[in-house]
This record gives sequence, C-alpha cells and structure tokens, in this order.
Amino acid sequence: MQEQSHPPIRAERAQSSRLVLIEDDENVRRSMTMLLRARGFIIDAYRSGTEFLTLQGRHGGDCLLIDYKMPRLDGLEVMRRVRAVNDTTPAIMITGYYSDSLLSRARSAGFAEVLEKPATPEALIRMISNTIN
Repeated sequence: MQEQSHPPIRAERAQSSRLVLIEDDENVRRSMTMLLRARGFIIDAYRSGTEFLTLQGRHGGDCLLIDYKMPRLDGLEVMRRVRAVNDTTPAIMITGYYSDSLLSRARSAGFAEVLEKPATPEALIRMISNTIN
C-alpha cells in the first residue's frame, strides 16, 4: 500500500498554529480535531458559537474554523460578533449548504474562505495553509 502524500505545509508554522474549531456535530468535531492534531496543529474545539463567544477575546487562535449551520447562532452571526469586537483572526466557514449566495454572505461577514462539506483532508489543510500563510 502506498503512503498518502500530504500537501506541503511549513512544519514550523503548523506546529505553532492554533486553530479554533466551532462545530456542533460531535462526530465531525472529533474527527477534524484528530486530523488537524495529527498534522501538527494545536486545536481548541467548541460545541457552539455561544460556547466560543463566552471566551471571545481570549482564544489566541491563528485561524477560526466555523460551521455554518448550528443551533441558536449560525456561523455568519458568530463571525459578525467576532468582527464586531475588532477581532481580525482569519476565518474559514465550513458548510454542507454551499451556494454562491452563501459565499457572498460569508465574505461580507468576514470569512476569508468557505469550504464545502464533505471535504477531503487535503482540501482542508490546503485551505488552512493558504489562509494563515
């Protein structure tokens, strides 16, 4: 069996990069956390936008990964609130509901990128790398 190659990421950047993951689906949150940790990232994971926002200003992340469809506050509203306190941390929206309209609204809210679910690990890593570098 041939070993899978991973997209190049500067090792020193990945090892020092802290990602904040906001995802309400426990299985998705757990698998993304395991994947990203295996690639050398430090991960802070939250079950909801509300949980994350209670700690707003103290996250210290290099990139935010925010799910779009979540109960109470969707990813767009979370991002609006993050930007309202002048937090300029780069952010990626993750969604299973991709559309050109959503892309436009996400960019207006302050997201740098939108990643459609399901995404390959390589696509996720490449988008993170492009966003934080």
